Amino acid sequence: TGNIDDVNAANTTITMPAAATEITATYEDDPNYEPPGGGERGYIARACGFDMDDDGTIGGAGDDDVGDGVTTDPDGDGTDEDLIYVDSVDGNDTTGDGSPGNPYKTVQYALNQADGPGDGAEDIIAIAGTFEETLTIQDSGVAGYYVRDNFQFPNNPLMLIGWDKDNDGEYPPYDTDDTAVLDGNMDGNALALAVTVSGKQSYLEIAHLTIKKYGYKSTNSGAFKLFPNGVAEQTHIYVHDVELYDINKAHPDGSSVIVLNWWGGRRSHVAIINNLVDDFASYFCRGSPQNCGNWRFQNLTLNMYGNVDTWTTGWKLWGINNYTEILDCIIDAQASEWNPNGEVSGIGVCQGTQDWTIRNNLIIDAGIALQPFASGYYQGRRLDDILIDQNIFASTYDGWDMGGPTGVNIQGYVDANEEESVQGATITNNFFYTSRPGWRGGIDSGAGNGTGPQIGTITIAGNTICGPFTYDDIYGTKNSSGITIVPNASLPYKQQDYVIKNNIIGEAISTDKNVEVSYAPTGWVANGNVYDPDADFRWNETQHWVTISFSQWQTQTGQDANSTLGEPLFVDDANYDFHLDPNDTVAQGKGVDISGITDHDYDGDTRDSSTKTAGADVP
Repeated sequence: TGNIDDVNAANTTITMPAAATEITATYEDDPNYEPPGGGERGYIARACGFDMDDDGTIGGAGDDDVGDGVTTDPDGDGTDEDLIYVDSVDGNDTTGDGSPGNPYKTVQYALNQADGPGDGAEDIIAIAGTFEETLTIQDSGVAGYYVRDNFQFPNNPLMLIGWDKDNDGEYPPYDTDDTAVLDGNMDGNALALAVTVSGKQSYLEIAHLTIKKYGYKSTNSGAFKLFPNGVAEQTHIYVHDVELYDINKAHPDGSSVIVLNWWGGRRSHVAIINNLVDDFASYFCRGSPQNCGNWRFQNLTLNMYGNVDTWTTGWKLWGINNYTEILDCIIDAQASEWNPNGEVSGIGVCQGTQDWTIRNNLIIDAGIALQPFASGYYQGRRLDDILIDQNIFASTYDGWDMGGPTGVNIQGYVDANEEESVQGATITNNFFYTSRPGWRGGIDSGAGNGTGPQIGTITIAGNTICGPFTYDDIYGTKNSSGITIVPNASLPYKQQDYVIKNNIIGEAISTDKNVEVSYAPTGWVANGNVYDPDADFRWNETQHWVTISFSQWQTQTGQDANSTLGEPLFVDDANYDFHLDPNDTVAQGKGVDISGITDHDYDGDTRDSSTKTAGADVP
């Protein structure tokens, strides 16, 4: 996997351009936030996703006046905007003037008439109908932003939106009376891309559209390619309430076969929020921009549909960049729909990146990989400040050749140096479970490097991990564990500092292991855990099959003094609800104080110094 941008190996810190010197606070700083839509995950079809008056309320009074064919100042700032209307059926590029009564016929022609931000008014292109076009945006919006939910959004952007042609305050695709579709294969032309930019355009908003059937090419194939190479920075780009269907569907994976192409130059404050991406293949979002950050992906539903012989991936991001948030999303491999031979990956947190918050997502048959090294693409900076919190990891598919993806996989490499390793990761308040005969396990760490002491700490606290951890692969039946820490045996510098507290490992069988560690980390700290009485342990053994009892584990590790064996009472484990039953006595009050690690549980309930309950849920 490569980086097509120039990489300065000496650049080990992020240098934000002047326009983006304000680093936005992340949801890591506000763990009890309320997600949009009352806490729902994934895409939520809504009549109006606009906040035209910048008051922080989406779809409030007056927010539905934009692109209604009537209102000339839809944001109420006293300036009439440059409104351009397009209709694929009733429009005309020769005789039309872009007014609601005399619209243009093609979207690109309308974009060509936009005059940019020079007059202080933003260009707003509202479209109706179905269009087989590849669009190129050539102008920016008016510079400026406001803050909503701890993030910067453009307040006078160039807008490309669906036209509320019946003026009922509802927009497509929610309003089926209105149509605003970009179709890449309407006449069999198999267009590669839906929306691009001509340069480093900033302050853009793309909303309330349907984009379908783009792709099927070997290069530069997908829906959005918004970030070209170049020295200048792009800022404040916002894509929301867009439904995407069959982008690159069943296409073999490729480095530029990407729904949302993330290659290119510097960019900051990019928000991809409340979008559906159904039946996509290859990558959803991939790239390696340098010296940038502040990216939010929120309320997305990603449904994969790849090629049976290739990999399919959600995010794969690397480079010197900071502050990436993936919040409130549904990431579904849909493995039973297309029966992959290889695995799929949900989120790839890759070399050089730092400051991730991955919170409140449902991840089905995919998982998260922390991959700090790629041969030939040195970034010169460790992965650090990775927070994985309040997610559900579900394993549901029986067809994996190698047991399927691990929930969280922390990787280490013999060929990597000490700056190509995972320095700090915190995994808290997550549910890991399987609805199939077994899987590879909840958390698997092989962290380490080949050249120098491994620094930093991996913290695993307040999680509920339920098996069984026995799976079948092409070599026969395999047994695994809830938490596996087994680096490559030849790795000279292994991760030494682990904190393992207040986790529940349950639903195991006798051949499984609760925790297996193939060496003896010098900074091993473990306590307050509830382990399954049917499973044993492994500690500092080279033979995979040598296990020890819980009492031997306590003696040999010198840890887990306040941990116990037991089977907690869950609300409905038969239907995979692993919240603790209020009547449980096995996990409640049996942990240790972890309020210094995390002050909340999966549901946002408080963990204070008196709340010493093991697992992801505090009843």
